[in-house]
Amino acid sequence: MIPHHKFQKFNTYLEDEYVYAELEQFWIDFFLSILDKNSKNKNEWISPFYNTKFSKGKSMMNANPIFSAKSLKNEKIIRILQTDMGDRQELSHWINSTMDNHNDELVINCVLNEKNLIEIESLILNWIKS
Repeated sequence: MIPHHKFQKFNTYLEDEYVYAELEQFWIDFFLSILDKNSKNKNEWISPFYNTKFSKGKSMMNANPIFSAKSLKNEKIIRILQTDMGDRQELSHWINSTMDNHNDELVINCVLNEKNLIEIESLILNWIKS
């Protein structure tokens, strides 16, 4: 995992579009590393799944979601919402249902830190395997 001080480079993600883009890439790389470590096919996933850009291409920069992916195989969705970096250790998750009553979206709300990444990896892996 990345030492805590390396997360500090993301502190201005809500104000700086370049930092925000780096943070989005961090989450994509994190997700792809989970797939790699667990011999999962990257080609079965669309990421980002949700559109987080305005019509002229500028990022919405609200971190809702900062990351999203959808499985082409079983249509499961992962959405990560990132909250302000702060000193809090916030991490929560829930399953959203779609209008056709499928429980097909894992939503993770978190502050980015090493402790939470360990739990997020576990949540994602369990979701992918279920």
